[in-house]
Amino acid sequence: MEQLRIGIVGAAGRGASFKAALDASGEAVLHAVCDARADALPKAQATLGAREAYVDFDEMIDRADLHAVVIATPMPLHVPQSIRALSAGLHVLSEVPAGVSIDECRALTVAARRSRAAYMMAENYTYIRTNAIVREMVARGLFGDTYFAEAEYVHEIRKYETFTPWRRHWQLGLPGNTYCTHSLGPVLQWMPGHRVTQVACAGSGQRHIDSTGKPFEGTNNLTLCRTDKGGLIKLRLDLLSDRPHAMTNYQLQGADGCYESARAPGEPDRVWLRARSTDANAWTPLADLADEFLPDYWKHASEQAKAAGHGGGDYFEVMDFLAACRGTRPAPIGIDAAMDMTLPGLASQQSAAQGGAWVDVPDSRQWTADYVHRDGQLNMIFPDRAATPPADVPPGYALRPFDAARDVPAYAALMNKAGFGDWPPDRVLSTSRNALDSGHLVIEHLETRALVATALANHSPSALHPNGGELGWVAADPAHAGRGLGRAACAAVVALLRTRGYRRLFLLTDDFRLPAIAIYLRLGFEPLLHNNAMPIRWDAVRTALRR
Repeated sequence: MEQLRIGIVGAAGRGASFKAALDASGEAVLHAVCDARADALPKAQATLGAREAYVDFDEMIDRADLHAVVIATPMPLHVPQSIRALSAGLHVLSEVPAGVSIDECRALTVAARRSRAAYMMAENYTYIRTNAIVREMVARGLFGDTYFAEAEYVHEIRKYETFTPWRRHWQLGLPGNTYCTHSLGPVLQWMPGHRVTQVACAGSGQRHIDSTGKPFEGTNNLTLCRTDKGGLIKLRLDLLSDRPHAMTNYQLQGADGCYESARAPGEPDRVWLRARSTDANAWTPLADLADEFLPDYWKHASEQAKAAGHGGGDYFEVMDFLAACRGTRPAPIGIDAAMDMTLPGLASQQSAAQGGAWVDVPDSRQWTADYVHRDGQLNMIFPDRAATPPADVPPGYALRPFDAARDVPAYAALMNKAGFGDWPPDRVLSTSRNALDSGHLVIEHLETRALVATALANHSPSALHPNGGELGWVAADPAHAGRGLGRAACAAVVALLRTRGYRRLFLLTDDFRLPAIAIYLRLGFEPLLHNNAMPIRWDAVRTALRR
């Protein structure tokens, strides 16, 4: 068989670990590597033995002769890069989680349905040896009806903020359990047919500060998950507490058996099975049953394969991905399974923001390829060729990031004055959390300390805007009109998004917001005619602007 040519993005970091699994497979060759860190790229290329190297992901997609890509970049890049590759007909193996917002997960789902290429999420904890043994026991019916599970991912990573800054916001700056797939992945395979439909999440507060003195968010989050079959799952995520790591703690309860993983080195993984036990109170070490229930792919794997990373998990997931690329079997964690493992964590953010209320989890199976744009709004893009406009703030005003500790009432008042209606505090805070780090900008009137303009820099990929850099929630106080405050806030967001590496920026707006549209056009944004109705609507807007 022809070897599959693979490209890895994030090759100077996590992506490098896939090299061993690809080599052990014998079915693929690492053809191209990509990393935004130009200084680290030559060493990565030499170490990994890749023929080609790229700093720009789009350039690798366009120029390298690839069959598939492995996406091992920071979490907010998983969706835009997956969509870009799928749209080019390339198979995708993406690191976890699948995405960082429900909207972008919808966009990814649509892209995967439209593409002829395979999508797989690289949840390697489902392949860990002990987890594979338990899954085989469940498949053979030894647990009976499985209805309850617990999973914990406890791994202190505060120091990572200094050399992987993206973690500061996406893993350590949000409430809830965004990083849940290592826990949910194995559990959902042990509860076949179950899908999480509701979550409730709460944490134990802000108890640690970062290197700048700002508090980290969400120490010790607990998430309860209800399933559509009446099951219950309890998840614990703690990336902040000082204690030994415990990233593979699991429990499973069924009608005829239960399992508890080891919690510390030297302890045994243990199981009780009604059909195998003569004592209702006696555990059996899981290792005693390994010869009988260890899957064949584990038994027959070479030592090179087992040493490929994550206890062999990297190798086995790569083999499943390559089989999906060749079409010999479907990806075991395809788009809907990836969503089942990702979306509960994103919904848990909403629950935590609402004080632990139960929140519904969307079902990706209801998302079809008909989804094109959100809310029927006008779409505008800021093209690559356009110059970054200056953020000219007039004397007497100051541009700064939103401060959640003191700005909530003033921001709510501003949105009301700008015509967006009443904004309760929880809406203000949830809107701010959707922005990039330091990307919720406000302009303050220095004399009165009132907030008089605002704009947000959002990471918001969609099928229509796979790069995901969005200018959102632009507002200005009419009492301060004529001073260019709205324009300055928008220009600052454009500059910030470009500094963060976003390319073609976009915004959504309503047809009747003519003053705002006039500002966007002067800044360099252009209408996007993405469906047949758009030319007619934009003709009406232009006519209204000329009056």
